[in-house]
Amino acid sequence: MTPQERMMQFLKYAFIVSVLLFGVVAMKIPSKAPHPPQHMVEAIISVIALSNLVLGLNAQRFFARFIKPDAGTPLATPVSQWFAAGIFSLAMMESCALFALVLHLLGSSSKLVGILFACAIVTLMSWNPGSAPTQDANLRSF
Repeated sequence: MTPQERMMQFLKYAFIVSVLLFGVVAMKIPSKAPHPPQHMVEAIISVIALSNLVLGLNAQRFFARFIKPDAGTPLATPVSQWFAAGIFSLAMMESCALFALVLHLLGSSSKLVGILFACAIVTLMSWNPGSAPTQDANLRSF
């Protein structure tokens, strides 16, 4: 395992702990909202949260297809692009838990909040960044 892959595994576990801490915060802090949000607001936030999960799972393909690094930028190497895609992927998956926390604080149903937290945790646990490309690999190879 390369140092980049070890760092990515460490970040993955740090993001899992972060999501679990968001869940603890949601359990410890009761919602003070006088009434639950409208169903349309819940639906929109839930769709955004789930679309972030999908985007997080497809981040490496997204980076390979849409980001064309210049030779002088930090993303010029395949390893840098792989690492940036991994961090972006983890952040998108964690945002699902943040949206769940927002829904909880708005007074949404605990079932919906629990589902979003569970989706974030399961996705983070099952996510695999793949192996880091070698320095001479093509940017589209991963």
